[in-house]
Amino acid sequence: MHSRPNTALSRLAGEGPGERAVPAEGASQAHRLASALVLGGGGVAGIAWEIGVAAGLARGGVHLSTAQLFVGTSAGSVAGTQLACGVDIEYLLHQQLHPPADSPEQYRPYSQAEADAQNRKLFDKVGGDLAKARQRIGAFARRSATPPPAERRAIIMARLPRHEWPAAPLRVVAVDTESGLPRVFDAAAGCGLVDAVAASCAVPGTWPPVLIDGRHYMDGGIASMTNASVAADAARIVVLAPLGYSDGNPVSGHLRAEVSLLQQGGSSVHVVVPDEASLAALGDNVLDPARRSTAAQAGLEQGLGLAAAMASWWMTGTA
Repeated sequence: MHSRPNTALSRLAGEGPGERAVPAEGASQAHRLASALVLGGGGVAGIAWEIGVAAGLARGGVHLSTAQLFVGTSAGSVAGTQLACGVDIEYLLHQQLHPPADSPEQYRPYSQAEADAQNRKLFDKVGGDLAKARQRIGAFARRSATPPPAERRAIIMARLPRHEWPAAPLRVVAVDTESGLPRVFDAAAGCGLVDAVAASCAVPGTWPPVLIDGRHYMDGGIASMTNASVAADAARIVVLAPLGYSDGNPVSGHLRAEVSLLQQGGSSVHVVVPDEASLAALGDNVLDPARRSTAAQAGLEQGLGLAAAMASWWMTGTA
């Protein structure tokens, strides 16, 4: 971007070798994108919920697929790729409501509540040093026994409608397991789309880190569940956050701070978090493929209920 960086946002987005932070402040109005869709992490259930919300909004006249920028973290990198590739939202919804019998998705034991509790303990143990916390998570990711990378790659490939970067701007966030810093991948990064998405979805201890440019990368949600700051060059930003604000996770729960900084930079931000019905549908194990149908249905109903209030703002920027 041709602008003066907002240093606070740069700290959130990460700056290191091969990394770039997207500035909020200084993106002149002439160069600012009109809209962006940010899709956060939340496992296979989160993908289903995000697609459901997007479908419900679309039925109500709010077409998130018209965003000029897509930013995806973990589950959001999958949903973001699907939408950026222009796949019909009703088709995507059908796939979540009625998963194919031959789906390669795998059940993995997981508890989001337990993961948040472990991150709170880790955060206290390192004295609030986020870099150290993420580096320790990265070391855990590298030493953990996980399914083979080729097996995981096949699952990611099956999720994506295409394996090349789409024409629509798409930014995918993953975290370097050694430095603990996030990296933003896009079509200009010299990295394949499948590798970028696989890295962004590499839940530590569950899925293997992904080797890119000689570095191992893990789930982008280790930096932030949404990495909303990466969309700082957009005037209007919708954030779909399957795991909510994640206030109970000091390592990754930075959405409130990100929204505040985005607003300070001149962006208008609308955050969608699961309502009570969606929370129940998502459950505690968001890596359980059996949750897809109920999560998608709950998201659909929630999106339908939000559409009227969001329509004018999404199209014109006015409430």
